[in-house]
Amino acid sequence: MILIEVEEPMSRFKLGILILFLIGGVFVPAAFAAGPTGSSPNDPMMVPTDSQSIAPNSTLWFYFDYVTERIQEGRGSTRARANVAVDANGISGLQLAIYTPSQANDWLSDPTTEPTGFGTPYIDRMTQVLVHDLYWLGGFNVSGRYLVAVTNANTAPVTFRLTITGNTVTLYPTPTPASKPTLFIPVTVTPPPTGTVQGKIVFETATGGAIYTVNGDGSNLTRVSQGIEPSWSPDGKQITFARWDNVLPGIYIANADGSDERRILGAPRVRWPRFSPDGKFIVFAQEKTKTDNNPIWKLGLVEIATGNLTEPQCTQLCFMPSWNSDSVTVTYADPGFGIMGTSILSGPPSLILGPTGSYWDTAANIPRPILHMPPIQSAAVSPDGKRIIYSQPAHDRYELNLVYADGTNPMAVTSPDPILYYLLGVAVHNVSPAWSPSGNEIMFLADRNGKWEFFVVNPDGSNLRQVLKNVTDLITIRYDFSNERMLDWAK
Repeated sequence: MILIEVEEPMSRFKLGILILFLIGGVFVPAAFAAGPTGSSPNDPMMVPTDSQSIAPNSTLWFYFDYVTERIQEGRGSTRARANVAVDANGISGLQLAIYTPSQANDWLSDPTTEPTGFGTPYIDRMTQVLVHDLYWLGGFNVSGRYLVAVTNANTAPVTFRLTITGNTVTLYPTPTPASKPTLFIPVTVTPPPTGTVQGKIVFETATGGAIYTVNGDGSNLTRVSQGIEPSWSPDGKQITFARWDNVLPGIYIANADGSDERRILGAPRVRWPRFSPDGKFIVFAQEKTKTDNNPIWKLGLVEIATGNLTEPQCTQLCFMPSWNSDSVTVTYADPGFGIMGTSILSGPPSLILGPTGSYWDTAANIPRPILHMPPIQSAAVSPDGKRIIYSQPAHDRYELNLVYADGTNPMAVTSPDPILYYLLGVAVHNVSPAWSPSGNEIMFLADRNGKWEFFVVNPDGSNLRQVLKNVTDLITIRYDFSNERMLDWAK
């Protein structure tokens, strides 16, 4: 049961409507969004997390909060900037305008009031490739709430995506409790049902923490080792994990019960080891020497039978490698580029899916990153090699998304709980996904209940339920948003 504080004064009519609405047990997010329609600066909307449709010959208003601050840049400092972009797949006839609070107020009485700036096409100077249909970059002298107006001059609706980022930009206000609560209205938030799954799970309590195995029904919880990011062998009889200790860092293999633990590769600062589907190799990533104080992460491949080490080609930040079903192709996530693929045999990496606005440089045959875009994390290929699940920031939270292995048909798997998010302002993070052995389910971590717990969902987003609750009631899980692979699932 959650109690909502209502502060006086509130009209009896509005209070009655709210009570009837809540007693009716029906929650429609649009009903709460009916107030902010984006029709004027007095009625701006939050920046949507996905694409938005705008009617013909109309304008939609959005807001973002900005704090004036000097930030370090190179050897000097500069005023914090806001990056505002509109992407509409090249459709013309859209206008992007940025208004200060005073300009927005003036607009109410005079719609011809000039904004502080307009968005223009953002074209890469080297490749002449269109990066954003409209783009504006700038800072302000005064902190406050700034307005963005997107206008569609076309005679047909247009679907677009609005992105606003910046070091001191906030897209959603932090909920604050009422100062003088005088009435409590109960609102029941229905939690996902609890359940069990088939198979067995290996998980870490934190990076470098304890490693446990447990059956999908929560039985036989066993501490088997200590290390970083464990995963199963194809037959479920062994696990592999990494260690960063000062004496014997490297890649380890052990039996599923923790016995016969042995180091198969001695190497510092290695992460994300994973058996190939044919059981012959383990792929991992290792932090190499730094360039200009920026770390470089490269893929490594160790042959289990011989200990031979090779390095498949990849970009500069090759995180969280995952095997395709052919035991040849490795998929990984690069925060600057997106989801990448490479072959352990030969050849350069290729782009599978980039963040919104990224593109492929055909002249140089490499992907080009677009700054300030949400980085893709935790990419994991399905057992049949046909789909990739990944986690990505959605403004104030992390959500799970799915894309086919050829980069087509990206879709959302998780989405905000209507009552928690739209009414109570609670943002839930969904992170570190792992496929079931059948590929029919996805297990992940979420902090829905105020701590990290295990949940399972179908790839289409249906049948969300909590699992292994007895485990997380007993053991504390810590996730630090550093691309941790917290768990793996075997038969």
